[in-house]
Amino acid sequence: MPNFQSNSGNDSANTIAALGLRWAALRGMLGSPLINAEDQKPLRDELLQELQSIGQAMSDIAARNSVELCAKIDVVSEELRKMAGDEDDPAQTLLASIRKDVMSLTPRAAPERSSVQLVRGHSPHRGLEAAPPTEAVRAGEAAKSP
Repeated sequence: MPNFQSNSGNDSANTIAALGLRWAALRGMLGSPLINAEDQKPLRDELLQELQSIGQAMSDIAARNSVELCAKIDVVSEELRKMAGDEDDPAQTLLASIRKDVMSLTPRAAPERSSVQLVRGHSPHRGLEAAPPTEAVRAGEAAKSP
């Protein structure tokens, strides 16, 4: 049976991002209809226990930015949704509002402008017979004619 125990001894693996990915993977596994089979009950119980330990580990780590803070809010929101089972739960609405506020308080980085300027090279000169006349050329020729 696979071992889903936390990597509490390895600090680099216990970042909000790493824990969030593990949490999402476990939620995905628990969402599978195969895991609900009676012969998979020990694995399901182990996954649920690991999910709880990930939630605890996330609560022990300070979020470093708004994305990590929103990840923590998402975990709490999902746990509340699972417990309450109500989509219109006021706590869910409050958490969604907090998440939106956190994201709006964080300044968005302006897209960096490239320091490379694309300049079109001079196209090779084509003979006048091959080049279709433009409106400016036609207007110039019309002004020259008597």
